[in-house]
Amino acid sequence: MAKSKKQAQALAIKLSRERRAGKNVPPPPKGRSSARTRRRAQHDLAVGRARAKRGPAKKHRSKMRAS
Repeated sequence: MAKSKKQAQALAIKLSRERRAGKNVPPPPKGRSSARTRRRAQHDLAVGRARAKRGPAKKHRSKMRAS
């Protein structure tokens, strides 16, 4: 049974958000998706890893400045 286009898009959005949140979700293997999709997934992983390095003190400082 094939997934509908909406289901596939929803799944892709969910995976992208998880990657950017710092979860270790690998990009799709070669042959299952386009090079553009794999490259975008690698970029999202890098963004998520960069955010994971930032500690809670950084977040706290930004909140202090805003008020």
